[in-house]
Order: sequence, then C-alpha cells, then structure tokens
Amino acid sequence: MNDEGTQPQQPTEQKVVKPGVNAWKLDGYGAFVDSIPMDTTINNFHLYHPVFQDALTVTYVGNYATPYLNNNFFNRQANVDFYLLRTRDAYLLTPDEVKYYNTRTPYTLLDFSQSEHRTRKNETRFNVFHSQNVSPYWNFTFRFDQARSAGQYKNQEAKNNSVTLYSSYNRDRLNIYGGFISNSIVNNENGGLDSAANLLGEPDTDFLTVNLSSVRSEFGNMYFYTTGEYQFGRFIEVEVDEIPEEEELEDEEPIIPTLFKPFAGIIYSFEYQNHTKYYIDQEDTSSTFFEHAYYGPGYEKDSIRFGKVKNVLQLKQYENPDRKTSFGKRAFIGQEFVRISMPGPKLNIYNHQVRRYSNIYAGGGIFRQTGSFWRWNFDGRIFLLGRNAGQTELSGIITKPLSLLGDSLASININGRIENLMPDFFQEEYYSNRIRWNNDLKMEQRMTVNGSIKLPGRNAELSANYALINNFIYNDGEGTPSQFGGQLLVLSAYADKNFTLGNFNFRTRVLWQKAGNEDVLHLPDLSAFVSAKYRFVISKVLFTQLGVDTRYNTEYYADAYDPVTGFFYLQNEEKLGNYPYIDVYANLRLKRTRVFFKMINVGTEFINEEYYTTPGYPMNRRTFRMGVAWSFYD
Repeated sequence: MNDEGTQPQQPTEQKVVKPGVNAWKLDGYGAFVDSIPMDTTINNFHLYHPVFQDALTVTYVGNYATPYLNNNFFNRQANVDFYLLRTRDAYLLTPDEVKYYNTRTPYTLLDFSQSEHRTRKNETRFNVFHSQNVSPYWNFTFRFDQARSAGQYKNQEAKNNSVTLYSSYNRDRLNIYGGFISNSIVNNENGGLDSAANLLGEPDTDFLTVNLSSVRSEFGNMYFYTTGEYQFGRFIEVEVDEIPEEEELEDEEPIIPTLFKPFAGIIYSFEYQNHTKYYIDQEDTSSTFFEHAYYGPGYEKDSIRFGKVKNVLQLKQYENPDRKTSFGKRAFIGQEFVRISMPGPKLNIYNHQVRRYSNIYAGGGIFRQTGSFWRWNFDGRIFLLGRNAGQTELSGIITKPLSLLGDSLASININGRIENLMPDFFQEEYYSNRIRWNNDLKMEQRMTVNGSIKLPGRNAELSANYALINNFIYNDGEGTPSQFGGQLLVLSAYADKNFTLGNFNFRTRVLWQKAGNEDVLHLPDLSAFVSAKYRFVISKVLFTQLGVDTRYNTEYYADAYDPVTGFFYLQNEEKLGNYPYIDVYANLRLKRTRVFFKMINVGTEFINEEYYTTPGYPMNRRTFRMGVAWSFYD
C-alpha cells in the first residue's frame, strides 16, 4: 500500500499489433483468388515506367503516358474494352487489375519521381496509396496516381491521372468487392519530327521542327463495379499446437478454433464503364501532314463515347483438396450492353450517330488448383445472341510440379487457346475528319500454344510460343484495319536466367520471334534485356544496388504511329533498331524508405545513332531521374 492507504496501480500491458499486409487479385468473374506478394524490396525499383516493367523492347512515341506497342507479339493483350485506348493500356487502372488487401495496421505508400529539371522538359510522377481495415474482415483502399511529362520535343506534353476508391469484405460465407475508378489521359500530338530534322546535328531539341503544333487527344473513363459471392459449406475444427489446461482457464471451457470450408458458391458480378475520346485538331489549313479533311477546314473536334454494362451470374463447386480425384466446376451466364456515339459519314446537324448492341454468352470450366501432382484449369465461353453471336473462346492451363536439375520447385507449364473472335466495332467502322473506314471483316480464328519450364530455385525460365491465325486483322500502310485472308504463323522462343556471383547479379532475358508473312506483321527477330548490378550494405543499414540495364532489338521495319486514331500501323520505308538503350542506376533502401537515381539512355552521348523506335518519334535523350517511395505501416 502507498502513503494514502490505497493499492498501487499495476501498469497496463499494451498489446502490440505486428504490421502485416495480404494482397490478392480476382479472376474468372470473381471465381478465383490469386495471392500477390507485396513488393517492398529495391530490386527493379528504378523501373518506374509501366511500359517497360514487363517488356524487353517497345515501339514507343517517346515520353510518359504516350502510346506504345509491345514488341513481343504474344504479350499484346489489353485489359481495356475501349479499342481506341488499347495503345495506352499500361497507364490505366481497370477492375481486372485491382489488387485487394487485408491489413493488420494501416498501410500507406507515397511514391514520387522527377526528371532533372524542375521547370523545363520536366517529367513528374506522384502516387498516393492507402489501405486500411476498419474490422478484421472489411477493408478500404484509396489510390491516386498523377503524372505529367512535358517531353523533350515540341508539342509533346502528356498528362495522366487515376483515382480509385474500393472496398472488400471477406468473412466465412460472404465475399463482397466493389469500387469506383476514374482515369484520364491528355496527349499533345506533334506528328513526329519533320523528315528533314537532323537529330544528331542539333544539340537542343527546341530547334527541331515537328509536323503538328495544335493537335491533342483527350481520354477519360470511369468504372463502377462490384462482385459478390455467397458460399455454402460447413465449419470444421482446426487443430492447434497448444490448448491451455483447464486449471489455467479458471473453469472456462477452452475455445476451439473453427474454419469455414465451402463446397459451393453463387457469384454475381456487375460492371458499368464509360469512356470518352476527344480528338481536337486546330492545325493550320496550310499543313500538308493530313491527306484528307472530310468535314472541311472549319471542323476541329471529334467526340467519341463508348459505354458498356456487364452482368455475370455464376455457380461454382469447390474442389476438395484432401482428395486427389476431386476437381472444381463452374458455370456462368453473362449479358453485356454497349452504346457507342461517334461522328457520322457526313457533317450536318445530325453528324453524330449512335450505335447500340448487346450480347448474351454462357460458359464454364473445370479446375484443380491444389495438390502437388497436377494443377490445371480448362474453361471457355460462347456468345449465344447479339452482335458477337458465334464467338467462342476456349483455354486450358496445365501445370506439373516436379524436381528438375536439382530444383524441387520446378514445373512444366502448358497453356493453350482456341478462339473464334468477332472484329471490334472500331475495326469495322470509324469516321473522323482525317481518316475513315467502313469494313466488312470476318471472324479472326486463333490457335495459340505456350510451353514453359520454370526453375525458381535456379532463377531460370525457358518458354516457346506458337500461334496459327486465320483472317488476321492488322493496320495496313494507310493506318486502316485490314484483313489477311490466308494463314499467319508466328513462332517465338524465350529464355530468362538470373546469375549471382558474390555481390554481383546478372539477369539476361532473350526473345526470338518470327512471323510467317512479313507483309502483314513486322517483328524484330531478336530482342534482349540484360541487367547487371552490384549489391552491398553500407553501415549495416543502407542496402545499395549499383547497376546497368541494356535493351536491344535487331533492325526491322518498326510500325508507324497515327495521331488521329492512336494506332500503330505497317510501314516499309524505314528500318529501325540495332542499337542499345543503356540506363545506369543506383537503388537504396533504408528501413521503409526506397530511393533511386537513374541516368536514362546514356548511349545518346557516345553512340552515333538517332534512337528512333517508331518513325519520326525518337526516344528521350540522356536524362537524369530520381525517385523516392515511403512506406508507413501504422
């Protein structure tokens, strides 16, 4: 007792919650949950540009938030339904790409990067990410991405913004996901450098002449989406290592933990999306860059809207992981409604035309995702009614884990797809002041096979791709969609290997590919990405990497770019390539803070090449860039 005759207060013990973040994505209209590791290391932290993160080389207009085309034919899939946005897909967030989180403590990430000059030819990115659970089962996530690039050449400014707020609720029988996404992109279109421009002879890019000075493209889109699943199943008791003895529980019965084990589920997905494209052309009438002015010299603005509503109802039977012969099943039926508003063939008070169409499709699949013997997934869908009636999509994935070359984590993977695809609406019909077409295209038939051997323990991967395409749709030399009536064969082989020698690390990625008909598809024969870095720790706390990245592709007829449509299209006049793109960088990490310093395309200082990746559009010259990211877990 103290001097006042009262019992002293015992110090209260604070319960410490360790930070922890789980992340995952949804697939198959919400039927599958794929875990994603949180990336807080400095490996490849300097690869901030979304276009180059997974690509070896690209055909590119030049600066951040501008159109691009992956030079790997088998990696040209897009996640956006609006066809006119597909060459800007990497800068957009769509519901299919949303990552969901469950956090023990609030998690915040601030990401900032900027080029060397704050006011001239500047490129700046600032991203904010915050995820927080309001209960163990309910999470809210907010993300804001902003980028602005002035470009090194005249009339090349680009802006990119993305805002999203979404939520997830996961508890026993019920899983609910939903949110809102808004994206915008603004690109000034300079039409590329004038054909007489001397890229090597002019040290200041401000004195180089471009083809257009008063043209820009503006895109905006928004998504509202939700996915919900109600599961049928039962609770089972979970064994624990230690259960307190009865005398320690003071006559209370021990609590035995339980786990909900589903055997079936019903899933509903809804999505509303709305896209706009404004093409604003105030170019002087004396310009000869464009061949046509269908609506006359006074016409300045194309306005295109694309809206889509999707509903999918799905039934799923879960596999039993305890039985080797058990496999999951699912079946679904979907409906989509599309509304398109665009200019018509003639300029009058009724210039805009509205097109509407709908589709009804059904599908399903069988799968085995657990177990160490085989893992596989086969699914497909067929369009029953509507504009796309008859379209079919079948796919299969087989994974066989095995021990290979001393690697117990190795696996052989075989992927295949057979598709009978309707042309996109905008491949068949498009009207503007500068270019137009009205095509009658057949279904494109594709068979694609991929085989790969993955050796995670040896940091190696080998793969090969095969595609056979009938009625291949491509953009011809005029920039308009056309169709090749014969068969097109495309082959590729890919190797990826990481080597470590002491503190040195080397990564080599090599791609070989060949198109059977080079009149309709141009690809570099060889593309490569080679990275070398030296890793060390300063004062036991500052993790450091000093490295060099090199990208290279052989010379070929790289596709040209059309600012009106945003498409890349065939050209047979100018070969590009056969020179390296070299970046030098330093990555640093101190606790939860990561920093990079990067000198981009240093080869322009000592290699006598013009560094074009698409005719008229050079890559940025040597540029210094730095970035920093702060992570907060409480």
